[in-house]
Amino acid sequence: MRHQLPRSVVAHSLVVPVPFVAAAVAALLSLSSCQTDKPAAPTTCCDQPKIPAGIPAFTVVRDEVTGPTDGQDVKMHVALKQKTKRDDIYPALQFLYRYAMTRNTFEPTTFLGAFYATDGEAQTGGHPIAKIWREHGDKGPKCENAIRLEFAEEVQKSFDYSLNRAAPEDLEDTCRLNEKKKIVRVDDNFKHKPTMKVDEPHKAVEVTYPYLESGKDEYVQSLTFNSAMTYWAEFLTAMFLKAPELQQVTYTGLLDDQPVLKVTVTRQEFDQHLSNVQETIASYSAITFAKLGMHKTDDKGAMKDQEQQKTKTYSAALSFLPKERVMVSPKLAKAAGGGGGKSGKSKKG
Repeated sequence: MRHQLPRSVVAHSLVVPVPFVAAAVAALLSLSSCQTDKPAAPTTCCDQPKIPAGIPAFTVVRDEVTGPTDGQDVKMHVALKQKTKRDDIYPALQFLYRYAMTRNTFEPTTFLGAFYATDGEAQTGGHPIAKIWREHGDKGPKCENAIRLEFAEEVQKSFDYSLNRAAPEDLEDTCRLNEKKKIVRVDDNFKHKPTMKVDEPHKAVEVTYPYLESGKDEYVQSLTFNSAMTYWAEFLTAMFLKAPELQQVTYTGLLDDQPVLKVTVTRQEFDQHLSNVQETIASYSAITFAKLGMHKTDDKGAMKDQEQQKTKTYSAALSFLPKERVMVSPKLAKAAGGGGGKSGKSKKG
């Protein structure tokens, strides 16, 4: 005969005190809460290429691949790990392209590699600061570079341009894959060369230009006011037009290692009064040429007229500037009848 516990005893043995249940539930909730609040370990979305030394480092933020293995369309969005100069981005563009083309058995059918300044921008997309791409059927990649030049780079390129030393852009090689050939110039070993000093805080430059015989490392025997001013006007125009951040140019022309022309011009003065100096002279040259064609003057008369007009134009240009920022040496002879204007009063011996 089996003995059974009384029903009341069984019931009492299964009863768990309420405070104990509450404590157990609270403990479970606390444990769950701790596990939820614990930060997740950082994860990397994509395979990261091993970037060689000397190439700006970047992180692949998005790696989008669609299509079959032998016909993939690839879009890679990467974020630079450091501030990168405009010319320095090209090795990174080229490396990312080679990585994408060789990481699998088959090359992608189309490819886009977009570079951004931050991880957030790479994640959301938008306008990249640089990109490299190849469309279906293209023989090679194309590149766009939207990184702005720093001030020193900007004025250096303007300076080189004003001396006809700027490297020409190859529109067929936008990714700069081809090795640039070194151009040997006749003045590479000259002792006397144009120089430039950059004043970054004031966004200003000081240019020194020696007046040399053509193709020779020696000063010209004689120098006129018009000849000296022609180089000044060309430098001034090239520097201000090619360097948007530039605010002031000081030009010093040298003859026999001594200053014969020194002029300081601000951007505001250039924009208001001096930006059309070369255009004014060119326009009058056209008029003089027309007179020659109509036999209203001869070559000698046309030359004299042209030189007088140049002197008037350059003198008028200098008259807009404060006297203390203009020095014209008496050694610079002016064309007869050209006039001196206010600039004549600004001469200093």
